[in-house]
Amino acid sequence: MPDLPTIARAAELIRDGVLRPLDLVEQCLANIDQYEPAVQAWVTVDRAGALKEAKRLGATLADGEEPASPLFGIPIGIKDIIDVAGMPTRCGSPLRGKLPATKDAPVVAALREAGAILLGKTVTTQFAAFDPPPTKNPWNAAHTPGGSSSGSAAAVAMEMCFAALGTQTGGSITRPASYCGVAGFKPPWGEVSLEQVEPLSFHLDHVGPIARRVSDLYLVWQQLAARASGGVDASVTRPWAEHDLEYWLDCYGVYRTLFVVDSPLLEQADPLVQATTAAALERLRASFEVRKLSLPASFNSVLTWHKRIMVVEAAEHHRAEFKAAAEKFGPCITTLIQEGLGVSAVDYCEALRMQNQVRNELAQLLHSQGDLLGCLVMPATTTPAPDASTTGNPAFNAPWSFLGLPTITIPCGLAANGLPCGLQFIAFTSPQVFAMAGMCERILHQYARPPLLETPR
Repeated sequence: MPDLPTIARAAELIRDGVLRPLDLVEQCLANIDQYEPAVQAWVTVDRAGALKEAKRLGATLADGEEPASPLFGIPIGIKDIIDVAGMPTRCGSPLRGKLPATKDAPVVAALREAGAILLGKTVTTQFAAFDPPPTKNPWNAAHTPGGSSSGSAAAVAMEMCFAALGTQTGGSITRPASYCGVAGFKPPWGEVSLEQVEPLSFHLDHVGPIARRVSDLYLVWQQLAARASGGVDASVTRPWAEHDLEYWLDCYGVYRTLFVVDSPLLEQADPLVQATTAAALERLRASFEVRKLSLPASFNSVLTWHKRIMVVEAAEHHRAEFKAAAEKFGPCITTLIQEGLGVSAVDYCEALRMQNQVRNELAQLLHSQGDLLGCLVMPATTTPAPDASTTGNPAFNAPWSFLGLPTITIPCGLAANGLPCGLQFIAFTSPQVFAMAGMCERILHQYARPPLLETPR
């Protein structure tokens, strides 16, 4: 069937009266009707509410009102650990979701204010941890879509929505986006409100969008950055949020150094990922200076420190519920909590201290290269999507969650087994990572759709 337009193109067509918000919602609902039984990306689809809102927005256009933003009339999904007024927040657990949320999380309120249409709640792994979800990988149902933002990534890949909010504590935006052949943005830590988002680890949690294009990520992120943090005026705190992506492509186009991460960590990349990402980097050499950068020795311990923080904070958050109803927790989240209960306070404090130290060492290293505005690049995942008994290995993503640096993954090709691979970009500011990922996306031009989408109606 015809693919969805990009968000920017859809906004243009709505503004010109060629498309109605209702048309977009109906196309997304048609995809949900056809493919949801096979993919299982949604916990709740608010069909009636989405259609009603689409008609309301269409009526405002007919009355001569201008669209509130490029997200006006755009259908979006929300990961089911984020509160949406009127919908339960189930968190993938029988312990939650007895009553609907009474108000929107700030990130959701920002999307409503922009005119986005909320289609419903997407599947999460239990409490955003590592227990495999019911969601299937759109490229091959025998493989995982990743975790924990599994439903968000699969729904975007199957064009059931234009974008979806996910969260990441280890690799839960980057990994499912890569496994499902779409793009994902993990913002800098602390730049988006986590209010009314079920926590896993409050020093590591991030909220960010998953979409099919970097430009789509940017348009969603623009609204989150501008309005989701307590209503602070973006022109004061985040002036970059006022600009479009083309502005940052122009600003950072002169900084063309791609630093390929060189670390013992990369030894975990399997041959399929190595071959696919190496081919992508070879294509980029015509447009960028591509050179290896050995990371500080302290980087070799970031996975240990990351896990230490995550397990302690997960155990603290779930301690009372776990004590009362341990049998209702999945095996992976159970292991996480039990491990966290055994970590000493001294070891936990060391891990928190090392967050700033390693981040500063990395900044000094880039400065010594004469290009603090250069962008790091590495594979998004250790392997293409593994089998459905796991959510995959977050080893290539957790370091950047630990350091709180912004990252974007884009599709960079299909591995020899037919599954997507992603290329992950890391920088110190959001404009840097958007500009570099956006430029590389245009060069690589990897926009393959899951074969399931080509199934005739």
